[in-house]
Amino acid sequence: MNPKTKIAIGVLSTALIIAVIVAILVPPNIDFGKLDFTIEDTNADYQYVVGETITFELMDSTMFGRDMVWYFGNGDSIKGKESVDYKFSEPGKYRITLKLDERYREDKFIDIVQADQKGAIDSLVHINGPEIGYLGEELVFSSYGPGMESWFWEFGETGNIDAYEGQVVYVYRDTGLYTVKLKTNVSEYPVKHQIRVLSLFEAIDESDPVDSLELLHTDIKRRFQAIANSSIGTKSTFYENVKYLERTYTCGDGETVVVVVNGDKYNDLYSYCQGLHSLEGRGKRTLSIEEITKVTKGINGCINKIEVTQRVIEL
Repeated sequence: MNPKTKIAIGVLSTALIIAVIVAILVPPNIDFGKLDFTIEDTNADYQYVVGETITFELMDSTMFGRDMVWYFGNGDSIKGKESVDYKFSEPGKYRITLKLDERYREDKFIDIVQADQKGAIDSLVHINGPEIGYLGEELVFSSYGPGMESWFWEFGETGNIDAYEGQVVYVYRDTGLYTVKLKTNVSEYPVKHQIRVLSLFEAIDESDPVDSLELLHTDIKRRFQAIANSSIGTKSTFYENVKYLERTYTCGDGETVVVVVNGDKYNDLYSYCQGLHSLEGRGKRTLSIEEITKVTKGINGCINKIEVTQRVIEL
């Protein structure tokens, strides 16, 4: 073998060894802009309570199998699992951190509250649905209760019965004020619900008095309900609405905004919305945002507190 051939083989061998070392030591490319995890609780009010099992799960399966550690903000940690269950023993606000490959991390805050007594679910028939919608939007309506076995929905647009299930999606084809009617096997008369359907580009008539506070409450309520209605796999709906709320009302800092649920449970805006979004696949339940009762602003004019009334409906 001539010297040139030996040199060429030596160079190729060295390059191959370096390539193998790089492949072992350097992880494959990951879009760490997508590093995220879900937080799911197990109690019926979708708040994080002392002593209940809370599941933390890495969202992107392409990142499974990497070196990962979960930190729970109280000194506890769990290594090497894409999905972990954890119970907090003390109330408080905790920073949950997921760290990958000792280099990349994602942080979320979570408020743990003391458990208190749950109220009984109202057995009367109610329609849970939006009060304002838009043309082409998939609007979710539902009603569940003890003994309900049949549902007959009329959405006020066709003059006919439009759907026959406990939870339905309807898309309006024209703007206007509509009366939604629901007849069930446990109600003697139809229950009613009004919804105003707007064009996506409908201008406000400035000749009419506008209650800006009511518009604010309605807009926030609609965003919360959209997050609760979207499936856990529909990440775009969650991020679109959370970012809208942060950008429009919180000066871009949702973690400093306190959300008070039903007068006695507290969470920051991001964690609250995460809880709403984790609704899908959690058994036969749905959540209705009943009312935004109060919004408080700081001296900078940005919202720092939202009080919301919501109701869990067992299917």
